[in-house]
Amino acid sequence: MATNLNMMYLCNFDTRHVNFDNEILKKLWTGKWHMEDKEMCKQLLSCRLKNDVLLEILQKHSKDNDFTEKILDIAISAFLTYCNINWSTVSENIKLEEYFGTEWPKDVDVYTTLQRDSEPLCSNILHPELLYFSSQIFNTLYSIDQDLVYLWWMFRSKVMHQRALEETSASLFNDLEIIIAKLNNESQKIDNNRLKVLLFIEMAQAYLIYGRIQKVEEYLMKAKELAGLKLELTGVLGKRTKYQQNILPQLALTSELDTTIQRDSAEMSHGDSELPPDIELQDDLRLNKIQFIEKINQSELPSLEQTLCLLTVQYIQKSQPKDDLMTEELQPYIEAVLSQQKGPWSTRVAALLIRCKLEANHKRTVERAMMQCETIVNDKTDVAATTRMSYLWASGVAAAWTWRQQLGELYLSAGLVKAALEQFQMLQLWEDIVVCYTMLQLRHKAAEVIQQQIDVKPTVKLYCLLGDATDDVSCYEKAWEFSNHKSSRAQRHWGNYLFSLKKYEECIPHYEKSVDINSIQESVWARLGYAALLTEKWELSAKAYRRYTYLHPNTFEAWNNLAKVYVKQGDKQRAYRALMESLRFNYDNWKVWENIVLVSMDTGHVEDVVRGVHRLLDLRDKYDDLEVLTLLVRAIVDQQEQGDADSAARLRKRALELFGRITSIHQNKPEIWQLYSHLSTNYLLKAQRLQKAYKGYTQSGNWPNNPDTCMKVMELTQLLLQHSLKARQEAVDNEKQQADQQLSSARLTGQAVIRAVEKQDWPETKTVLEQLKNIFNTVTDYMKSIM
Repeated sequence: MATNLNMMYLCNFDTRHVNFDNEILKKLWTGKWHMEDKEMCKQLLSCRLKNDVLLEILQKHSKDNDFTEKILDIAISAFLTYCNINWSTVSENIKLEEYFGTEWPKDVDVYTTLQRDSEPLCSNILHPELLYFSSQIFNTLYSIDQDLVYLWWMFRSKVMHQRALEETSASLFNDLEIIIAKLNNESQKIDNNRLKVLLFIEMAQAYLIYGRIQKVEEYLMKAKELAGLKLELTGVLGKRTKYQQNILPQLALTSELDTTIQRDSAEMSHGDSELPPDIELQDDLRLNKIQFIEKINQSELPSLEQTLCLLTVQYIQKSQPKDDLMTEELQPYIEAVLSQQKGPWSTRVAALLIRCKLEANHKRTVERAMMQCETIVNDKTDVAATTRMSYLWASGVAAAWTWRQQLGELYLSAGLVKAALEQFQMLQLWEDIVVCYTMLQLRHKAAEVIQQQIDVKPTVKLYCLLGDATDDVSCYEKAWEFSNHKSSRAQRHWGNYLFSLKKYEECIPHYEKSVDINSIQESVWARLGYAALLTEKWELSAKAYRRYTYLHPNTFEAWNNLAKVYVKQGDKQRAYRALMESLRFNYDNWKVWENIVLVSMDTGHVEDVVRGVHRLLDLRDKYDDLEVLTLLVRAIVDQQEQGDADSAARLRKRALELFGRITSIHQNKPEIWQLYSHLSTNYLLKAQRLQKAYKGYTQSGNWPNNPDTCMKVMELTQLLLQHSLKARQEAVDNEKQQADQQLSSARLTGQAVIRAVEKQDWPETKTVLEQLKNIFNTVTDYMKSIM
């Protein structure tokens, strides 16, 4: 069935003024998604959408193309109606009975049916019956005929199912992974590359929901390559503020399109789209846009490329730490989307909402962020339904009720708590309402409001929130009982309550039950790992952190803690690998580097020890761990004796640079100078560095008063005399003067040490003193012989 005509059943609404001979396609593409065949709807609903009965009905008519097309029309119409209602700020009140021409089956409770892994539907989702109705038909159609169109719609319905749930569901993710694998195979048969790019974007969006960054990156790269789109950040001189005198480098985005690829412009594909207004920044200092003094190489982006640019923004948001650097990096991409004259409505809304979120954190832009968000939330422009649906699944924009939630969060960040509370009350977002009342110091009021809701209609979530508002553990017990021991949320809140009281031993069983029910709760795995770490349950902690790093790989703390657990388990090779992962996500954390140095030393990764200490000096401007430095020197000397001469020489060179840095900071640490001497490549340098070590030991003047210190100084002086003697014996003509000076200094040092030790007359120093005198006499005789 996957002909070019049938691909139009995907309803991407990215081709203007299409003339269809097929009446069903004509109806779908004009946005008329009412049910024409009410009898068929009655028949489908009378079987309560049971899989086996649906299969039987559709199989009877599987050879009848007209019947199949009508069924597909019904499913797509219901699905698009569901999306249109939930992604619109203009409330469209439809009655299901009128829409289907029959009553919805009383014994089909979609709120229960669509619940997955105990995760309920969001309370603000409208008419989920339409989602359930369409997804059941898509699934059945695909089970009869493995056609790409059916598979793609089944995929979209699963994604929308996940977006309708309060939390991510492990079982839905597993379903999606299977569908994506099939779509990936089918994509090879698609002749139209633009359609293939769209598919890759939609698959990347599905993975974004679950934070699977590597998969998102894989499909993002595939899509960019296929689309022939090159996006690069570069530094271009420009001004950011109105009174700026100095022109400074600013981040800019260059975009380049492969001219050999044929593509419709945004005007051709989405010229009719009514895009939301881009509110200008009205600030007395900052410019609305950066003024560049050089021309930037930017292509006019077609609609699909705009959506790819947006996906890049969403990928960076998920994959990088949330800091000022990330915000700076995102701005040029967002500007590239917003500067286009035409494009998909959903892509534009998504880009504006991301900008609102970024600008909420700065006092000069927070006002624009609020105004922009208000404009989107309160927009009563009757945007055409086909405009709203075009590329909706590729843009990843959340449902319309979340835009109001974002507006409430913006008010909250600006300190407008009452305005935020009003928005949250409209959406019945009880968690946010509790936060607002707590900020207003009316926590008791939060408990009252939640209790009133429980009296009307109790839910697991409400019981949990009552527990959060009152610190009453019995509320979590009620929530657990109310769910018939099936709610991951009840156990999560219960565990969080105990975790906040630092009752780590007690919170563990609750977290374990929660992840048994729904295994992709990132925050629960992280807390379970930490609680198990503190209670020395190493196996459990390792399991929890492994799972967390799988779900959320770009968190350096988790990798660092996992490494710590591996060290406790004695598995230092795995600890080393975990720390290397940690480093990818935070290169500037000195604690991570400190751990890398220790573990690398234990696992024989000597180069990483040198690199790590260099980095610690960059970050902290000091490093004096003698145990590590001693092991490092010993490892380098051993490697020189046993291994590859070239790599050993390179490593020694890096280590000598390192000791040069350390001794410039810790100038009076004799042990470090000794190690530096041991690492040195010739006897003159060895002797000179031992001379510095001697000064470090003897600068206080108290060294002869302790036999242990006497021994250290005598042994060091012996080495100093031996190295100085060898340096002079092996010196070439141009080095002899320097070697003479060093030998003379060493002899004077030896003389001073012998006299000081003889005065004390410690019994334990007698043997070493005799040895020192012997080498001293040898040096004296040699000096006489060369004079």
